[in-house]
Amino acid sequence: MGFTADAIKAWRAEPRTTQCGQPRYSALAITTAQTLPAVFHLALRQTEGLMTFIIGLLGLDLAVPDHSTISRRAETPEVPRPRLGRESVHLLVDSTGLKLCDPGE
Repeated sequence: MGFTADAIKAWRAEPRTTQCGQPRYSALAITTAQTLPAVFHLALRQTEGLMTFIIGLLGLDLAVPDHSTISRRAETPEVPRPRLGRESVHLLVDSTGLKLCDPGE
């Protein structure tokens, strides 16, 4: 899993101009959190743990949405399924969203 510099900047939500509460995570962060369970068949608590591990492993200073935030802001993302029996699959995050790639793409 990799994060581009633009994705890191886009991780935090833009401030609202209304008097409602301020969101902490952008749509990109929530979409990332919703894609992992679809790809790896995880529960939301497991997804939160996996994201914390990956972001820590990459040495990034990003907050991870907790499982209740992921659930509350849930939409069903359209996720391309990796083909079984092939080489590893790469999950890339950039400012435009998420992409699953085969090696060499």
